[in-house]
Amino acid sequence: MTIRNSLSGLALAAIAVTGFTAPAAADDVADFYKGKTITVVVAAGPGGGHTQYTQYLAPYLEKYMPGNPTFIVQNMGGAGGTKAANFLHSIARKDGTMIGILLSDTPLASRLRTTGVKYVAKDFQFLGGADQPRSVFLVYKSTGVKTLDDAKKTEVVLGSTGKGSQTYVVPTLVNKMLGTKFKVITGYRGMGGIYIAMDKGEVQGFQSSWSGVKIARPEWVPNLNLLAVNAHTPLKDNPDVPLLKNIVTDPVDKEIAELMAGNMILGRGWLAPPGVPADRVAALRAAFKKALEDPEVIAGAEKRKMTWESASWQEMQAAAERISNVDQAIIDRMQEALGLKK
Repeated sequence: MTIRNSLSGLALAAIAVTGFTAPAAADDVADFYKGKTITVVVAAGPGGGHTQYTQYLAPYLEKYMPGNPTFIVQNMGGAGGTKAANFLHSIARKDGTMIGILLSDTPLASRLRTTGVKYVAKDFQFLGGADQPRSVFLVYKSTGVKTLDDAKKTEVVLGSTGKGSQTYVVPTLVNKMLGTKFKVITGYRGMGGIYIAMDKGEVQGFQSSWSGVKIARPEWVPNLNLLAVNAHTPLKDNPDVPLLKNIVTDPVDKEIAELMAGNMILGRGWLAPPGVPADRVAALRAAFKKALEDPEVIAGAEKRKMTWESASWQEMQAAAERISNVDQAIIDRMQEALGLKK
């Protein structure tokens, strides 16, 4: 049987009208990206986990992208991730040569309307994630604070990048929900800035990704107490650390804790700005999928002690939609607790 005979009349008619468009489209994408540079805007200063994951993955993305463009990092910390989110949403090139990796709480910040938010999170076109980092409350053992109950009695100074970041939002909400005495100091440039503040003794802890700490400051680990995990599932290496959502008992506050726990799937995920042509978004998604699932990539990440729990772009897009569409009553409660204007 010939190929022509195996095709339906409808398919033949479509080919007669449109031609073999798929290879042509693929060629168009390759021609566009050949010799170009894709800038990855990282919503944090250099030295943090987002930068390290992006730099590690870049050579593999170059390998799998049509046209083999070069990937470079542009750090854009500020306002707890809001600066980069605003830039990518409204200012960044929309031709597929500029993508980004934002903080996991970016969609939630867009609903809360924290300082300076000018983006709509669900408008971003998610590409895929390398990891689903679980965030933790961590403090130096020298504080004597071992649990959130201890933090109700003893003030602990926590570092934060800004009021739009989980480093501020989560501990501030926990102060309201549980009566803890976290004193949150904002203004540090990215997680790298908070790490330096920890080294200098300016702050005693923070609330953010545990995997990032293990990469950037493994020497800290023996000197830290982990108070609670902000995620739906426990830490794999410290499964006895309680989940925040299980500590909170008030029904409305428990819904808030559940909402915040759902951010982990967005934690190491890349995205394209709204408006990037569909064929280029599809090519980026395919390249990320191949790179994230490449056995060499996974083995290398394990060797570097980078956690690797990849997420599909579909899962990430659904999470952003879910957070963006959460009941306004929950958002009102969070805004009240954070002292935000409605």
